[in-house]
Amino acid sequence: MLRKLSLWFALLSATTAMAAAENFLLGVNYSELIPIPTGSSYGPVQVSTGTDAQGSVYLLVTLAQPNTVFYYLIKLTPAGDRVVYQNTLAFQPSVMAVDPAGNVYLAGNDFVQKLGTDGTTVLYTTSIGQNVTLTGLAVDASGRVYVTGWSYGSGFETTPGALQQTPPNPASVPGVDDAFVVRLKASGAIDYATYLGGSSQAQPSGIAVDASGSAFVTGVADSASFPVTPGAYLAASGIPNFVAASFLARLSPDGSTLIYSTFTDAQGNHAAAIALDSADNAVVLLSNAAGTGSVALRFNAQGTAEMFSKTLPASRPAGLAVDAAGNTYLALPTGTNYPVKNSLAACDANGSSVLTVLDGSGNVLQSTYVPGSSGYTNTPPAVGLGENSTVYVVGSPTASYTPTRQLAGSALRLLFLTSFAQDTKAQAMQLACLGNAASYDSTGIAGGELVSLFGQGLGPANGAQPQVDAQTGFPKQLGGVVVTFNGSPGPLLYVQDGQVNAIAPWSLQFGDTVEVCVVYNGAPANCLARTVVVADPGVFTVDGYYAAALNQDGSSNSASHPAQVGSVVTVFATGLGPIDPPQPDGAIVGVPLPANVLPVEMIWYQETIFGLFPASLAINYAGPAPYEAAGVSQINFVVQNIGGNGPLYLDVGGAAADLGGAQSAGFQVYIAQ
Repeated sequence: MLRKLSLWFALLSATTAMAAAENFLLGVNYSELIPIPTGSSYGPVQVSTGTDAQGSVYLLVTLAQPNTVFYYLIKLTPAGDRVVYQNTLAFQPSVMAVDPAGNVYLAGNDFVQKLGTDGTTVLYTTSIGQNVTLTGLAVDASGRVYVTGWSYGSGFETTPGALQQTPPNPASVPGVDDAFVVRLKASGAIDYATYLGGSSQAQPSGIAVDASGSAFVTGVADSASFPVTPGAYLAASGIPNFVAASFLARLSPDGSTLIYSTFTDAQGNHAAAIALDSADNAVVLLSNAAGTGSVALRFNAQGTAEMFSKTLPASRPAGLAVDAAGNTYLALPTGTNYPVKNSLAACDANGSSVLTVLDGSGNVLQSTYVPGSSGYTNTPPAVGLGENSTVYVVGSPTASYTPTRQLAGSALRLLFLTSFAQDTKAQAMQLACLGNAASYDSTGIAGGELVSLFGQGLGPANGAQPQVDAQTGFPKQLGGVVVTFNGSPGPLLYVQDGQVNAIAPWSLQFGDTVEVCVVYNGAPANCLARTVVVADPGVFTVDGYYAAALNQDGSSNSASHPAQVGSVVTVFATGLGPIDPPQPDGAIVGVPLPANVLPVEMIWYQETIFGLFPASLAINYAGPAPYEAAGVSQINFVVQNIGGNGPLYLDVGGAAADLGGAQSAGFQVYIAQ
């Protein structure tokens, strides 16, 4: 059974439009490795950053070693050129805040501790209660501390006059967490303590405070009864099929009332961080429900309107900051298809961190890969703001990271700090990243693989696609654009300013390094180098998660049209290696059909009493897709009951020797339960 799906238009990825910003351009001020004590051979698992009124930089670092974990508090000079102190902490802190004078506040499992300006002297330790988890910490200019988290069972005590003085859920209900907010006086004594929740659990993820002492809290609530104020932006009634939703609540300075409380969106996204501008507008950073992207939302000071919503293709949202002008700074780990603007670096083959700056309307001022950063590690990047709009990004470096300067004692390559500052002469890269057009994997390129190239100035402002037929195939020049692979032009499927889709020549040799270059209207951009692999499989998806699949009846596989168990589903992929007989570059596959040389298997992991074991799905056809570009494969497989819509894996090569690239591509399809 063969299925046909035209992929030429599906390859036109939605590159985010970038607004003009004539006078905003960050450049790298400096970049350096952070000194980490000898013996900490396992990478950082958590990092936070902050600054004081003098511009000194503070880092809270968690490092894992076999059978133990170390916690360090590090302070650098405002210029970042010297370590002021590096102290080992005796407890596990979850979050950190710094006041203007340079005092540091740390949230432990169930307490808040204030350290003096030497980073060692304990000024106070205040217990928040028993059976609590602290997830957010903020401090105002007068030294009052605001902490949020959740409690379970008994052990958290509220104060008279607080907003919610009794737990929303009975202590007898197991596994239900009640959100709370606590403010400490400058002395460390509890000023107010209140619950914040509805009839099911609520888990805060961040807190911020304005100049008046109003606390802003964000998190996720599992109940439609979470308190929402009249006239707020979104009530539970506006969320179809409510299961869980992110919330944003603003408390009065004394913690006795809600100035506003609202749900943030109806898509099931999960709040990860919060920051405020000088006008008390709150920016909330969320992870989308599928875990494939992030959303930044800005709300007005009354909580009645959304001022902007910006969606970005970066999972695991981490760093968020807002400056006095209302610009939002996002630090995110990401891969190939991130929309850049004035990027100061190209992406790493294994993913990179990015810094994106939005103006008050959500327009992108600049979006750059962080030079030398690694993206998909156990250390999501953190971002902080210093004096004179200096921006700091902290994260994990790549093996090829090159610092602009060296700090004493920074031999271990576990953590970097990059400082950005306004620089009108900073040089941006045109070609910023490339990867498999289906999976966006960037670790290698296989012959015949469809690839996507991302950047700016790569082609015409209005996208162009070729007119093709079975005789001519795809052209090697389109809209003034030529893409070369070690000097040989590759066929083009789509060209546009921010994205070009091309086909790698079949002649690429395994193990070689290929230089991929773009020329637009005779002007060459920079080139990127990747390793040639035998196979680099990727399955085309609709959202980075679910495959662009067809059901047996020809309908598109979706939540409303899931596949029936026992039926045949068709998915499409690229990067599956050579085909036989060979086809010309850019050819359209016709009948009789060629065949894929490497074996293909569709598997899922079945849970047994001994753990997860791979189980194969029956494949009816796996080979070149008819009437598509040579390099696109079609796989028809029989759906089984796999216990929910769990991940499937397309494996290429079987027991063959190392193919040099990714040999498995993960995806999901909707299966009727």
